[in-house]
Amino acid sequence: MATTTTSTTNFSDLVTQLVAARAEEELRARAVHAMPGLYVPARFVKGTNTLRYARYADLAVSTTVLTEGTAPTDDALTISSEFFTAAQYGATVAVSDLANLDSPHDLISIAAERVAYKAVRSMDTIVRDEIFSNAATSAVFGATASATLTQNTANSAVAAAGVLSGTFVKQMVARLKGANVPQFADGTYRCIIHPSQEYDLISDTAVNGWIESRKYVDNTGLLTGEIGQFAGVRFIVSSDAKVYATAGASSGNVYNALFLGPDAYTIGDSQTLQSYFVAPGGDHSDPLAQKALVGYKMRFGTLLLDEAGARYRILKTQATVSV
Repeated sequence: MATTTTSTTNFSDLVTQLVAARAEEELRARAVHAMPGLYVPARFVKGTNTLRYARYADLAVSTTVLTEGTAPTDDALTISSEFFTAAQYGATVAVSDLANLDSPHDLISIAAERVAYKAVRSMDTIVRDEIFSNAATSAVFGATASATLTQNTANSAVAAAGVLSGTFVKQMVARLKGANVPQFADGTYRCIIHPSQEYDLISDTAVNGWIESRKYVDNTGLLTGEIGQFAGVRFIVSSDAKVYATAGASSGNVYNALFLGPDAYTIGDSQTLQSYFVAPGGDHSDPLAQKALVGYKMRFGTLLLDEAGARYRILKTQATVSV
């Protein structure tokens, strides 16, 4: 009687396809910082490990009256070109032959699912940390009191009373507009917040005009984790939003709301996510065929696009409920 095993022809292809498919699902369902549509793709320079993004600055306004019969002075385009390199990341999960034999569960399938989740969440975390590690100080604001925002605020100065409110959201929108940060095609900005900040925002009785995402006229194009819209901002909630534990005043957690316009940062890959399955005995390190390996590998990079002006703002707050 024929038996399907991990060494059956094409079984490894099925597992790798499962990892890849689950990774695509996880990217759509869980990634917020690496969410397609939230960032601009970088252009990969063929033959190198360099990814490049070019931006053209706006031309200055003209206030000089033309002289009759005299041509005006020509303007020149200002081109800012930013580049970065990609790095490789990956991981494997090993399942022993006895565990696979004795377990009442399909451990290979479970490993494939967990590997896909790890790959996507790792990518999202790497992108998030790149953003916050390199954010321009001029684009960072902190709630130093219940109704006061201060530019370039240290975590330790973020007040316990400084929680996310409708007033703060409106101030951040004003700062984005004042810096000529464009909106997305739907006429709104985006903001990634933590569940603790979500609680304070939706609990603010002054947030008139809040629209829950389920009450949108058209809610077919919801973003990953989108909960609603207020003051021209679509809010995305994620437990992976950046948090500095016990870093604020009175040792409170500091939560970071990331307000975004388009082209705020870029992501590019020189090696798309690849999945792997090695059956027991599939390499020289497993001569007795004692374990199977499920894994992934990817090579990508990310960069904040600050050279032509930051198209993001960061708001540091504490929270009434720390999660």
